[in-house]
Amino acid sequence: MKDFKDYLEETGEIGYIESISGSIAYISGLPGLKLKETILTENNQKGIVNSLQKNLAEVLMLDLEGITCKMAVARTNENFKIPVGEGFLGRVLDSLCRPIDGLGPIEDIKERREIEGKAPEIFQRARIKKFLETGVLLVDLLVPLGYGQRELIIGDEKTGKTTFLLQILNNQTRKGVIGIYVSIGKKGVDIKNIQNYLKEHKILEKTIIIAATSACPASQLFLAPYSAMTMAEFFRDRGKNVLIIFDDLTNHAKAYREISLITKKTPGRSSYPGDIFHIQAKLIERAGNIKNKKNQEISITALPVATTIENDISGYIQTNLMAMTDGHIFFDSDEYKRGARPAINPFLSVSRVGNQTKKPMEHSLAKLVLSHLSAYKKAVEMARFGTELPEKTRKQIEIGEKLEILMNQENEIILERNFQILLLANILWGRWEKIEKEKLKEEINLFIKEYQRGNYNEIIQQLQKIKNLKELQAFIKQLELLWQAQKR
Repeated sequence: MKDFKDYLEETGEIGYIESISGSIAYISGLPGLKLKETILTENNQKGIVNSLQKNLAEVLMLDLEGITCKMAVARTNENFKIPVGEGFLGRVLDSLCRPIDGLGPIEDIKERREIEGKAPEIFQRARIKKFLETGVLLVDLLVPLGYGQRELIIGDEKTGKTTFLLQILNNQTRKGVIGIYVSIGKKGVDIKNIQNYLKEHKILEKTIIIAATSACPASQLFLAPYSAMTMAEFFRDRGKNVLIIFDDLTNHAKAYREISLITKKTPGRSSYPGDIFHIQAKLIERAGNIKNKKNQEISITALPVATTIENDISGYIQTNLMAMTDGHIFFDSDEYKRGARPAINPFLSVSRVGNQTKKPMEHSLAKLVLSHLSAYKKAVEMARFGTELPEKTRKQIEIGEKLEILMNQENEIILERNFQILLLANILWGRWEKIEKEKLKEEINLFIKEYQRGNYNEIIQQLQKIKNLKELQAFIKQLELLWQAQKR
């Protein structure tokens, strides 16, 4: 690695830091300096040229340790780059892709890449048609995702968003997908908990954590998602599907706002600069499903997170992110307080491209379940008035309560797609159609344990051949008769 003296000899130009404001340093000298060029201080701290003024350059410093006025600065004559490679798997990195897990330096560095990569062209992109299995029944059935999709995860703090994202990461890395988790503005203890979860489930070696904690300067919080996306592009270019999680982009926007206000950019709504949409959209657009040179479809699936306050999804950054993604999954704090896990509101969640990954029978089943849940919500509202309920309304409440019990899924449980259909069909037409709701959870858990032991593999294979709801209903009824005969 070159240092300050090497670059000084190469370029023959020296500059000096005239003043420092937050993460911004103002530098004089360096007549050949270019926009976006990397500079190096005499103590080898890096910065990126943000703008060029008449006699000064405005530089975003990536590390503030030891930076003082009148410190000497050299040009590097290249844009900012980060190291990438398979050696980063299983490691915890900072925004500059330096290891911060105490496990020593990274040995296998393939290359260095500029962080501002170009989004794939339209002709490179392929239709999203392959289903991405989260293992969470409510999502896979009602808000399905596809490989290459960009789906916003939105909701108040402490409503289970991170837990849900780790479930997806756990499920997908076991299927050979590379996982990249970007923590922006979180506490150090939160990052440690995520690392421990990945270790416990033996998937850390297939995952990279890039962390910019709340103690980091705004420049590192701003840089983290770009470094992570550059790393994702490295694996994609080598033919591997990638799942990248940005947790969360509201903190990223706040970091950019801080930098922008220091540099006296004109503030707009909520004091954010007018280009905040462009800044984040350019990042999200780099994800997607593309065809490589071998005509293979390879994807980067992006799950950005946005935090709301008191369930208000109409905030500036939140609506921006909704506009640049392919849908959103809304974690409702009211549902969380009610005890729903995951606390997802299916009526306020949208998946614009994920639905095209479903089979016709799954479309029909999702519509049926949504209609049952909708009727249940209305029936519960009616029951609050204390009037005597007709039989039809009581039946709607009963089915809705059973569906809620089924969709209340424990964190450690991951359910395969066809098994989810079997569970639902058993509530609608099968063995649990007439069971009391108090006993249902216990029955479901026993059923899941039997499935995990491989008892229902043959049934699952038969389910894959079913084309419509009528066939599914007949199959479950026949299955129920068989089970009843076995009991006798």
